Amino acid sequence: SNTSSQVVIQSFISLSMSSNLSGGIDFGTITTLPVVQRNATYNYNLSGDTNKTGYDIAVSTDSNVNVDFCIKASGNLNTSGGASIPIVNEFWQDSSVNNITNPSETNKNSLTTAYSNITATANLAPGNSNYYRFWLNVSSGQAAGTYNNTISFQGVQTGTSCS
Repeated sequence: SNTSSQVVIQSFISLSMSSNLSGGIDFGTITTLPVVQRNATYNYNLSGDTNKTGYDIAVSTDSNVNVDFCIKASGNLNTSGGASIPIVNEFWQDSSVNNITNPSETNKNSLTTAYSNITATANLAPGNSNYYRFWLNVSSGQAAGTYNNTISFQGVQTGTSCS
């Protein structure tokens, strides 16, 4: 005997991360402490354009719904030896505009380990991008080393909470 099988797909989201963002957020080599609001490498460097950020996520025109974005970090920036830079010292801001003043560090947010809804660019339509800048504070007396964590992004249908 036979029976039918069916599914209805109501929403489809397709996102692509810029190569600068997918390559990692790098704050470079710091030689003097303390450091306040250290710019990530591509904050003001989109293919040589020092007015624009090279960090973005594009909503493909293949998407059929508007998108809200979410962001989180895996935890503190840590070394393999156990030294750590607190997560509250790593900041981000986003904008649907990419120019010398946007995204702006004026209203920057500290990263957390739980997904946070990114409200500056809520309801982003297909064919548009969400642009980011990142900053880091490092206290005096911080141990030498290479510090790492993982930043995660999520695109959800507008009005849906992050998971």
